[in-house]
Amino acid sequence: MPDTILVKQALLQLDKHAGDNWHLFEPLLEEVSFSNGSFLVNSGRTCTAIYFIASGIVRVYTVHQDKEVCLDFAFSGQFTTAYASYISQTPSAVSIQAITPVNGFAFHYADLQELYNHHHAIERTGRLLAEYQYLRKYQRELSLLQYTAKERYLHLLEQQPQMIQQIPVKYLASYLGIEPESLSRIRKGLT
Repeated sequence: MPDTILVKQALLQLDKHAGDNWHLFEPLLEEVSFSNGSFLVNSGRTCTAIYFIASGIVRVYTVHQDKEVCLDFAFSGQFTTAYASYISQTPSAVSIQAITPVNGFAFHYADLQELYNHHHAIERTGRLLAEYQYLRKYQRELSLLQYTAKERYLHLLEQQPQMIQQIPVKYLASYLGIEPESLSRIRKGLT
C-alpha cells in the first residue's frame, strides 16, 4: 500500500507551502491500483482525475494513422493525467495505460474544484501542478527537436535507469520516434 507521504513530498517539491494545507489535500486522495495493461484514462472518455504514481510505470499514447504513438511515460514519484481533457472536461485524445503494475493515488476533478473555490492557497498549488505538466510537455517537445534518438535514449536511461528495463521495446522506440530495430542498434552500440 502506498503511503500518502509520497504525494505530500511531491507536492512540496512543486509548492513549498503545500504542507500548510496538507490536511485539506490528504482526505481527497483515493488509493488506486492498476494491473499491467489496465487503463487510467481511455481516449474518447473524459479524464476525471490527476494521478500520482507511487510505484510503477504508465505510458501516455495516442493512435495516429492506425499506429500507436507513445507521447510520454510517468514513473514512480510523478503525476500524470490527460491534462487537456482534465481541465476542459471533454473527451481525451490520449490514453494512459499501466505498463507495469501501478499503485498510487487519484485527485478527482470535482473534489479539487471544490477546494480551489474555497482555498486560494490550494488553487496556487493546482496552478503549480499545471505548470509542472506544461514544462514536462514543453521539455519533451524540445527534446524531439534538439536531440537525436540516441541522445534522448541516454537521457531517459540516466533519469530512470532501473525503470527503463521494464518498458517494452516497441513503446520505448515509439517514444523516441524510431523503429524498434533502430533502438536495438542504439542499445547494441552502447555495449
